[in-house]
Amino acid sequence: MSDFETGVSGYVEAAATVRVFFPVDMRGNPDICCRQCYYFRTSSSSCALNGEICQYPNKYVGASCPLQRVEEI
Repeated sequence: MSDFETGVSGYVEAAATVRVFFPVDMRGNPDICCRQCYYFRTSSSSCALNGEICQYPNKYVGASCPLQRVEEI
C-alpha cells in the first residue's frame, strides 16, 4: 500500500478510449444529442466524461463534448 503522509512525488498518467453509438431512425436520420449519449447524466444534465453541464441536451451536443465523430467508410 502506498504511503502519502509525506506528500506525492508525481503522477502516472492514464488514458481511455470510449465509444458511443447514436441511434439512426428507419429513414436514415441520426439523433446525435447529449440525451442519446451513454455518458449523459439525466439527474444533473451533465456529462460524465467532462463534468460540464449540457445545454439543450435533447437537441444538441454540448460545446465541451470530448467525443469526436468517426466518419463512416
